[in-house]
Amino acid sequence: MSSFKLITRRELMARGLGLVGVGTVLPEFLVRTALAGPQAEPGQRVLVVLQFSGGHDALSALVPYAHDAYHKARKATRINEQEVLKLNNELGLHPNLTGFKELLDEGAFAALPGVGYPEPNYSHFTATDIWHTARYLARNEPYGWIGRAVDCGHQGNVDPTLSIAVGTGQTPRVLLGREHPGIAFNRPESFAYTAARNDPRRAELYHRLNDHEESQAASNLSFISATAVHASQSSEKIRKLATEYKPKAEYPRSPLGNNLRAISGLIAGGLSTRVFFTHTGGFDTHGGQRPRHDRLMADVNACVLAFQRDLARQGQAQRVLTMTTSEFGRRVMENGSQGTDHGAAAAQFMFGPGLKPGIHGAHPSLTDLQGGGGGSLKHATDFRSVYATVLEKWLGIPSQPVLQEKFPLVDCIA
Repeated sequence: MSSFKLITRRELMARGLGLVGVGTVLPEFLVRTALAGPQAEPGQRVLVVLQFSGGHDALSALVPYAHDAYHKARKATRINEQEVLKLNNELGLHPNLTGFKELLDEGAFAALPGVGYPEPNYSHFTATDIWHTARYLARNEPYGWIGRAVDCGHQGNVDPTLSIAVGTGQTPRVLLGREHPGIAFNRPESFAYTAARNDPRRAELYHRLNDHEESQAASNLSFISATAVHASQSSEKIRKLATEYKPKAEYPRSPLGNNLRAISGLIAGGLSTRVFFTHTGGFDTHGGQRPRHDRLMADVNACVLAFQRDLARQGQAQRVLTMTTSEFGRRVMENGSQGTDHGAAAAQFMFGPGLKPGIHGAHPSLTDLQGGGGGSLKHATDFRSVYATVLEKWLGIPSQPVLQEKFPLVDCIA
């Protein structure tokens, strides 16, 4: 008879779900236990995190058009007053962000100027880790803030779909948790649980799982079997939802459009996911920034607007909040290559009817800067305050156990 080697939950999370071997035979009662285990309730609120990878020049998205210092610092990258979509007598949106303005007029858009942290890091990798872990010493933190949040809010829940990254080759650090490592895929229609996909005998095993009856089992075995069952079933459901989904809005045929379309389909399909993560790149604009950034803004605008329209027509918009992040902003002064270099604080955007719309917080000074060269904006809002806000006021998860500190909340969620 085949034997099952007991391992700990931590070993399972560290080594991956594919550990469950071909010779493993799992008792039927464990399958029943797994399927009856605690699940996320349908209809719960969902957070979508959209990362602008590369370091976004938010001064070219939320434009301080009325400030002389902006016009003095920018020439090739400047967006003039007659171009911007004015929000007030100081700030306006990039001319390609017409959808953002539509959403604002409908009460479903908020902007947070100058989000960052003290003593900023200007390395793509280190800064990304800091944002993903919500830790200054990110190299010492194996888990992401979303992973820790799911661990905190869903203890004992073996559902692997609680956090999903779409459009990534591997699970990003932001999703990694001690108990909930998250799942990731580039294209949901081709997603399969690795253990089942790589060996058809395992696939058959996970479907049957009924060869034995046992009276008792170790808790680790129960946990591992439950994880395997849910991982296998979830991959099948994700593929089915992706292939059968019919969106109610037209998405751009771009990577971001495809990713947001997939996320909308998974939300509409009833997955228990609390947090989705996706990203779009090209924001490291050291040279020739204006035409590149114009194209990026056009794509982001069209994709986000399609996503919001689709969610609304599917009857899902009220429970979904989308939030942008980026590892850093750009310097105020443009460089000699008609671009901008790595900076510090930058604006974050939020989308959804559950917001208090508008601009939350004052824009940072364009003359009282930090760092050398062209100078970087000082942060007005700590990014962990934004995280704390979405955790507590949107997801209903206490922020202090996740962030290890108590941060003031931003009054941007209704």
